[in-house]
Amino acid sequence: MNIVLVGFMGVGKTTIGRKLAVRLGYKFIDIDYQIEREQQCKITEIFAQHGEAHFRKLETCALERLIKVKNTIIATGGGILTTPGNMNIVRKIGKSVYLEASIDDIFERVSRNKKRPLLQTENPLKTITELYEKRKELYSQADININTNSMNMWKVVSLIIREL
Repeated sequence: MNIVLVGFMGVGKTTIGRKLAVRLGYKFIDIDYQIEREQQCKITEIFAQHGEAHFRKLETCALERLIKVKNTIIATGGGILTTPGNMNIVRKIGKSVYLEASIDDIFERVSRNKKRPLLQTENPLKTITELYEKRKELYSQADININTNSMNMWKVVSLIIREL
C-alpha cells in the first residue's frame, strides 16, 4: 500500500512523510525534491524561468511515474491538486491523507522560508489565506483528513497509522 500526503505548504508533509516511512519500513519520495533533482535546479528557479504552469506539468509527470511504486510514502507539493486530474492519479497510487493546519500555524511555519515562490509577495499572510481558501476543498477529497494543529509529528504519524 502507498500513502500520498496532500495539503497546503508548511503543514509537514515532508517531515511527517519521512517519519511515517521509517515507522512503516516504507520508501519515501518527496515530489518537489524529485523535480529539483531531475531539473537540476530549485523550484524557485523553475517558477522564475518557466512559470507556474510549467512547474505544474512537471508535478503531474512526476506523479504519473509513481503509479507503480509499492510500499511508498509520497509527499506532494501544496499545489499539486490544483491541476485537474491529479487527484485521480493520487487515487491510483494509493491512500491519500490530507494534513490540515490552521492559517496561523501555516504562516508561522512558512514565513521564515524564502524558498516558497508563491509567497514572494507584499503580503504573504493574505496570499496564504487566499490560496488556502481556493485549495481546501481539493484537499478535503482525500481518503483521510488529519488536523495537525497542536500535535507533534509523532502523534500525527500514529494517528495516520491508526486511520489506515
